[in-house]
Amino acid sequence: MDAEERESGITFGELCHLIGKRIWLVLGIAAAAAVLFAVLFALVFNPMTTYYSMSFELVYPSSAARQYPDGTPFSYRNIISRTMLEAAKKKDERLSGVDVARMIEEDHISVSAQTQEDDETVIYTINVKGSYFHDEETAQLFIRSVADATVDDIMARAAAVSYSISEETFNGNNFEARLDLLSELYETLLSVYDGWISAYSAGYQVTVGTARPLADYRAEVYGVFVEGVRDSLATECENGGYSLLYGDEEAIVVTEAVDARVRQLYEEYVLNEKIMQALRELSSQGTVVLYAASEQASGKAEDTAPSQPAESVSQLLAHYTERNAIIASQLGSAVDGVSEPDGTLTVARATAFAQQLDGYFTKLNAAAETLSDVTTAIYRQNTFAEFVSQNADSSGDTSVILVAVAAFVVVFLIAAIAVCAVSYADRRKAQEGASVQPPADKEE
Repeated sequence: MDAEERESGITFGELCHLIGKRIWLVLGIAAAAAVLFAVLFALVFNPMTTYYSMSFELVYPSSAARQYPDGTPFSYRNIISRTMLEAAKKKDERLSGVDVARMIEEDHISVSAQTQEDDETVIYTINVKGSYFHDEETAQLFIRSVADATVDDIMARAAAVSYSISEETFNGNNFEARLDLLSELYETLLSVYDGWISAYSAGYQVTVGTARPLADYRAEVYGVFVEGVRDSLATECENGGYSLLYGDEEAIVVTEAVDARVRQLYEEYVLNEKIMQALRELSSQGTVVLYAASEQASGKAEDTAPSQPAESVSQLLAHYTERNAIIASQLGSAVDGVSEPDGTLTVARATAFAQQLDGYFTKLNAAAETLSDVTTAIYRQNTFAEFVSQNADSSGDTSVILVAVAAFVVVFLIAAIAVCAVSYADRRKAQEGASVQPPADKEE
């Protein structure tokens, strides 16, 4: 019977018996292997294939227009630029070891934008490879820091917005151009305040030193350079002869500039007198239409082509008479070419006018600085990143539990087979040794 068993092999019952005798050894080996594989997958294999992603909305005053505070187009790809990622690293010491250069180089980070159909808001999603982080919590921290760095960038751009005119630009223009610059600045300030009021209401409180409603800030600007003031200054500039004058801080109106302008006006006055004399002569001859009176007065040929549309003699006379009356007002008795100018165009009067312009320039620039502060405060109060979920989503990873279970089953089977093989081999050797042992001598 033993010989038959040896030839037929081991039975299933005996197999189970052999495993049962060393079951704890088999279970220990399988459990150790399961833990080892789980740790390897969690710390080595999974990070190599796992990507973490988080979605958020960037909320700030000009987000609906897809613009930065200065009006330039907002590019969502800037969210993962080298500058933004480096700024994100600096937000927390736990991120200091993140290799953002390699992350960008290897294309291991991406950002996408999706517009919501219901309210037109834009949801941005950052997707980053997990191998750059110790765990999921660090990956979440990094993505949040990237969003915060973008918020900081938007607020920094808002703080850099300037509405004022530089002194160099203002002083580099003549007085007529300075009036235009002041008018443009005034209209810009009111327009920006109107935009903020439209977006947030007139009573919206903005803190610049103290909390005040937007309507108060706008009212301060409105009284500085109203239309009546602008019209009055424009009339004074034209009638006073200051339009083409320049000045600077040290000498608001240079005497040489006034003298040069006086000479120009005097020459124009003399020429106009000649033209009017020619017009009167033509009028006495019964001429109704004239197109070259100025050419005749200046000694040019009578058959020259017309330089301006035809006008009646009376119209031209009225024009030159009015113009010379203005010049006479500006030069005073200096129209005789001898006396010193005692009209409106003097250094003292021009300086006084320039000082008026400088006064409005100072007030409007101060109002522009206040508006810059208001703009910065509004962005500071209304700029943030709102995350869709507080936790990161992962993709590409393998379940550690499944890996552990699979490893346990496979190693359990291998260990069981190995234990059975060893135990069965030992048993066969023992049986073979017993069969060849000579029988013991019987005692007589």
